[in-house]
Amino acid sequence: MKKFFALILVLSLAWLAKLSFDFYQLSGQFNQQQQTLLQSEQRNASLNDQVVALQRVQTEPTTVASAKEREKTKASITNLNPSLLVQQELDLVQFALQQQQFVYAVEKLVQLNQNLDHYEIADSLKASLHQAIDQDQQSIQQFLLSRHAQEERLVVMLEKLDQRLKSELNNQQITPSKVQTQHFWQKWLQIERVETKTVQFDNRSMIFREAQFRLVLAQQALLANEFQSYQNMLKAVIQLFDALPDPVSQEMKQQVIQIKQTQMSPVPKLKSRTILG
Repeated sequence: MKKFFALILVLSLAWLAKLSFDFYQLSGQFNQQQQTLLQSEQRNASLNDQVVALQRVQTEPTTVASAKEREKTKASITNLNPSLLVQQELDLVQFALQQQQFVYAVEKLVQLNQNLDHYEIADSLKASLHQAIDQDQQSIQQFLLSRHAQEERLVVMLEKLDQRLKSELNNQQITPSKVQTQHFWQKWLQIERVETKTVQFDNRSMIFREAQFRLVLAQQALLANEFQSYQNMLKAVIQLFDALPDPVSQEMKQQVIQIKQTQMSPVPKLKSRTILG
């Protein structure tokens, strides 16, 4: 039995050393992440401004400068393959969408829509492209509104989980999972499990603090549209909760799993690209 307690003590010290090292590494990243969080919050707050900007770009009146620009464009495309040039422009817009450059993408769509009349392509094709580009602009705008709403919901869920972690850090009453026993050998196994849980509960506060920090990183990654990093942070939180068998910790783990499984709206694919094949 002494060897067993010695083994438990060694494992506990090793676990504490690992958590301390991980916490030290994460703390080193915290200052950098503070600036990232500020930028991410500013970006999230400006999503509505982006929608307004998209609407302004779509309804902006033609200026003398833009008219001259279209004349230059008309002259430059005379000797080019019009369909190929339109396809390349649409490919560029789709790439901009994948890179989260939504205002730029819509600006390019508006410009292309204005320049279509200068391309030597069939009138029926022009009409189809005009209609499809208008639909693409509306799809991007709806996508931005949907993405903004999703991010707000997820941020609220992450903040509620963070508040619960803070509350549990102040809660010293831990209810372990119930283990039903009927035979003497089951009671002996229960003793080992309880002893192991005692060691795990001693580290509970440190695990919760690390989970809190990773939730902050997850929120930053979400607002920065770094979805792979966001998923990785949530996965790390789930793994932390795996070490805690009490019902409260496991309930919070299920909440993180639910958040992680929430699918974000995919970037819209341009309908106008399908017209040219």
